[in-house]
Amino acid sequence: MDIYNSARVGAGIFASKDGPSVMSTGQNQTEQRGHTKVDSGIDSGPESTPARWPKRELGRFESEDPDGTTLVVIGGVHGNEPAGLIAAMRVLDTLRAQEPAGFDGRLVVLAGNLPALNLDDKEARYIDFDLNRMFTDEQIAKPASTSVEHGQMQAILAALRDQRTHGDRMIVMDLHTTSSDAPPVVVFEDSLPARLFARQMPMPLYLGFEEELDGLLIDRVTNELGSIAVVIEGGQHFDPQSIVVHEAAIWAGLHAAGILRVDALPHDRRPGDILREAVGDQAYKVFDIRYRKPIEHEDFAICPGIEAGMRIKQAVTPIAIEDGQPITSPVRGRVFLPNMQARKRIGDDGFFIVRHIGEGWIEFSARVRRQEWIHWLIARMPGVYAMDDGSLFVDADLAAVLKRQVFHLFGYRLVRHDQRDGGHGAMRVWHGISAFCRALFRGPIKGGPKYDDLRFWIVRRHRLDHVDH
Repeated sequence: MDIYNSARVGAGIFASKDGPSVMSTGQNQTEQRGHTKVDSGIDSGPESTPARWPKRELGRFESEDPDGTTLVVIGGVHGNEPAGLIAAMRVLDTLRAQEPAGFDGRLVVLAGNLPALNLDDKEARYIDFDLNRMFTDEQIAKPASTSVEHGQMQAILAALRDQRTHGDRMIVMDLHTTSSDAPPVVVFEDSLPARLFARQMPMPLYLGFEEELDGLLIDRVTNELGSIAVVIEGGQHFDPQSIVVHEAAIWAGLHAAGILRVDALPHDRRPGDILREAVGDQAYKVFDIRYRKPIEHEDFAICPGIEAGMRIKQAVTPIAIEDGQPITSPVRGRVFLPNMQARKRIGDDGFFIVRHIGEGWIEFSARVRRQEWIHWLIARMPGVYAMDDGSLFVDADLAAVLKRQVFHLFGYRLVRHDQRDGGHGAMRVWHGISAFCRALFRGPIKGGPKYDDLRFWIVRRHRLDHVDH
């Protein structure tokens, strides 16, 4: 039985602590454009099928004094990725059955895109828009009635904002699966608190997604709510092993959050062993996103033989075919998340290219980004302008020489950048000296650059690195 159908028949493992089964169909329902409406008033699935996931909060488990840490697990942000929800409900069932001593805090499980989750079409990621690209100021300002996903976005944000008011801190784990066969990974914005949390899971760590993709849920959680947020890519869609991996990741997350030690309950297999086996020799390795290829034509397909993790050469290796033309990458590295969805839409992710980061670089980064005098000095370099919102405008030629890895070293994320090349080796040194001298002799721009001045990159320190958490 695949995991899509297991969500229908597994009612026994979906019981809510303080309400009916998650499989309950007791909501008021009306028919509209072939779908069923549930209590939220938003389309939730085909009219002939009872809602598999009829409400936002699917359950919770909390200690008698739940004022500590809240771990929010959200799954199904994409409709064809129910594995995380099934895993989370298994964890809740185990906690309710065992009632372990030493549980200190709260575990809350939220469902993501309810309408897409409840469609009979198991390949449907979303109805109108990709929900995990919508959490921007511009989209949030639009009415919930704009689209199905706008309504879902507003409901998810309301639930998360409410959870943030409880307890001392909140951590969010956003559980996903992939269309390609790939080992599980942890994705997060590289603040030091998030790094400390993620590195307690024996999985490869991926940084920099928020620089290539606008509107990520975890980016919103981090920068609006001030909370640690990570994505877990648990394996391939509809592979039962993805549920096992996600379940292990949740137990590891509870341990990392300080809510429940992983050895406080007996496990048939230790969660850490499950994760290590799933990732092989990739555990704890760190990768940085260097390039994203968006789909620009409906005729897009990954080339045969291209797999996640495969090394590719810059401007040489054909990775995909789009509108009959071979597509290569402008940077070297490894392929990540090659899009093998059954249906693709223009604007979806085609593939990413990542590059490995050495452990020494990670440790050095943790030391230098804590030095406030370094940030004071960076903000006063020629060609750099400190803005009122805390961001820095950096001369694009100078920024291209420094490259994203240098900004990452000091704890800055790229808010706006381009693909210009600062060169390599001696040429990079020459370009750096030239860009520095031009900025120095040009002098400061009176009043600072305008926001739409594309001569400048925009960078900003990771919020969690310089606020109390």
